[in-house]
Amino acid sequence: MVGTTSGQKANGRVPRTVGELLQDVEVICRTDVQGLDAAGADTAVARSLAAELLECCDRVSKAQRAKPSPRNGQTAKRKLQHSQRHLIVAYAIVVSLTLPYYVCVRYRSWFVDEGFAIYRNPDARGETSVLEVLKHDFWGTSLNPPEGYITHKSWRPLITLMYAAEWQLCARSGYAGLEMKPMRLLSCLIHSLNAALMLAVLLQARVPLRWAGLAAALFATHPVHIENIVYLVGRADSLSTTFYLLAILFYLRSLRTSTLSPLRALWFYAVLAVLNILSGLCKEPGFTALFFVACVETALRCRWGHVLGLLASFAAIAGLRTWYVGGTDAGFGYVDTPIRYQDARLHGSESQALLVRTLSYLFQHGYYAQLLVLPWNQSWDYSYESLPMVTTVADLRLQLIIAAYLSVAALACHGMRLRGKCPSVLMGLGLIVVPFVPMSNLFFLVGTTIGERLLYPLTAGWSLVVGGLGSRCSWRCAWIVAAAGLSVYTINSNIRMSHWESPAVLFLKDAQHWNGSVKVLHAKASELQALGELEEALHYYQKSLDIFDDQAITDYCIARILINLGRFTEAHQRFEKILNGHGIGLHDGNDFLWMTDLGYLLVQLGSDQNGAHYLQEGLNRMPYNCYGWNALGVAQARQGQLEQALASLTQSLQCDPESAVTWSNLAVLYAYGNAGDQASEALQQALRLNASHPAVAHNLQVLQGLAPHLQPRFELYIPYPGRGGR
Repeated sequence: MVGTTSGQKANGRVPRTVGELLQDVEVICRTDVQGLDAAGADTAVARSLAAELLECCDRVSKAQRAKPSPRNGQTAKRKLQHSQRHLIVAYAIVVSLTLPYYVCVRYRSWFVDEGFAIYRNPDARGETSVLEVLKHDFWGTSLNPPEGYITHKSWRPLITLMYAAEWQLCARSGYAGLEMKPMRLLSCLIHSLNAALMLAVLLQARVPLRWAGLAAALFATHPVHIENIVYLVGRADSLSTTFYLLAILFYLRSLRTSTLSPLRALWFYAVLAVLNILSGLCKEPGFTALFFVACVETALRCRWGHVLGLLASFAAIAGLRTWYVGGTDAGFGYVDTPIRYQDARLHGSESQALLVRTLSYLFQHGYYAQLLVLPWNQSWDYSYESLPMVTTVADLRLQLIIAAYLSVAALACHGMRLRGKCPSVLMGLGLIVVPFVPMSNLFFLVGTTIGERLLYPLTAGWSLVVGGLGSRCSWRCAWIVAAAGLSVYTINSNIRMSHWESPAVLFLKDAQHWNGSVKVLHAKASELQALGELEEALHYYQKSLDIFDDQAITDYCIARILINLGRFTEAHQRFEKILNGHGIGLHDGNDFLWMTDLGYLLVQLGSDQNGAHYLQEGLNRMPYNCYGWNALGVAQARQGQLEQALASLTQSLQCDPESAVTWSNLAVLYAYGNAGDQASEALQQALRLNASHPAVAHNLQVLQGLAPHLQPRFELYIPYPGRGGR
């Protein structure tokens, strides 16, 4: 009678077959043991007896599978074959949904920070040793940088070494200059693999095949994944998720065995630790895999020895990583992380500033939740001021925060209630929350306001939640609603993929919807500048400054355009603004830009001595600048420093031997030095390259004595976007 009552409690019916009985015993043994404590029972003894009963059930179940009855053998075989066919079809459909994204393999552009992370990073090009890679962050900066440089502590050596291997392989296989194509192919393959792993995890979490396939399809088509596929920097998140899912899959399979021998327990911890480390060496949230497994173990099995072992392993690995990179403090600018800079000076008191920081960070959490469930009008960047600060509790955007956190609380309660029969809901919620903590800005500073690529592991949790809730939902329209969601995801993701066709298209589309982001507007302007559309580029640069005026890099770009347009006085005013303290965006790593161009401008305005000073400083930092060396040579020649001028112009010609202007200047320099033959040779080179250039034509007449009343002329040049100008 007791067994009958327990069976009824477990499944709402009296078990009538051995299979049903085994299922009820498993449910009873794995849930509600805590209730015995209140009844005065010895829970330790109860757990021990439950474990023995589970082992007995395992043996009976294995015996049944090994010895099918003759009468049911053929039927079971047919069912197994039928089930296997359905399983293969499900995997094929899920993976096929990722195939449209392989279109990005033909994209030939580099995007945003791929220059810093890959093609301008010696570590990612395989030009440094493995030991050096381990000493640098993801962007190639030393983890112990010299004064004036900063490291973001983003230590992802596995991804960097993978870039290096791909770069070297491309060089050997004829893809030099097209490295982004095979690299994006690998990113596509990783996403396809993750989609298949997602289906495997759902099935291991006891989600029926029908709902498991649909949930895995939602993961495969989630629009935020486009950034992880096309944008090679985003591969860190997708590959980290690969190892994360493998760790979850390994853990779920280990649940089939009720007890572990010491040797098997050691193997269990070793495999999980290795997968945790591999995941973390790809992206920082990957180090939370062991903590996630510990949370699942606590909720589903309550084997406290395993929980403590998992938590100790997590603490040791996370602590080692933190010690190796030198802590968690990282320096990020105001534009990227404006919330941290909200202080009493801006808001009158520290209490008000704390309220603004708290509400604004919480609003980011709510916006992440929106992107996770229904992404719309996406952006590659959400910097200042895409999401304005939340400064008061009367702000209606607090509703999004409340909705997000109430949803988490409701899922947690529902998941705990279903954890015995449907663990996927609780597991999915954990997979949303645990990897999110490192990117929440609550404990560690993250270098971006919102990053869609950071949601990659969280979408795996969202799929588990959908699969679990759908499989337990008796509402007939649930499948239709989920299928409609899949259609929306598929359409949106393919539209978003088309936006990433080139930087020009991406920046244009994002600027249409996110005209409050200073970086989006700046990027749009820089794309127009590169195309030679300078007036329109000025318009977008100014719109960016209208949102946040203290952007030195934007002021510099405006100054460069004004130089190209011949508006030298206005350009000089921009440089004065930078020198007077508006320096955000410029640092020791890129200050050669403004130094060289300011020096060029001063020489253009006739201030040769000051111009030569800035030019020399800039060229010392970045020697490969053809027009800079030419301008320095002109400034030195005007000051009578002929030997130094000769060295500078020679350096310019080594940089660009096809510059008619530099050859013409060299001819004038030789003429001042009474080196007639060399002057004639240099002039002939200038004529060969561009006889119609005004400076070349002028110096030809003067040096050949055809215009004795004129003086030879030095000429400056600076590349005009889309045209050149040498």
